[in-house]
Amino acid sequence: MPEPAATLAAEAGIVVLRVAFERWVEAGVAGDLGAIMRETLADLRAVTVVPAR
Repeated sequence: MPEPAATLAAEAGIVVLRVAFERWVEAGVAGDLGAIMRETLADLRAVTVVPAR
């Protein structure tokens, strides 16, 4: 993976982890962090994907 793309992927992964962890802690229950991370990644995809014309 070229350097700019690798950096972007790494930063996006860090953001997904940080936001998911915050959601998991705020929930205050023993939840599935992996599931919350998948939901957070889906949220990121939803706000970054350009709709087809």
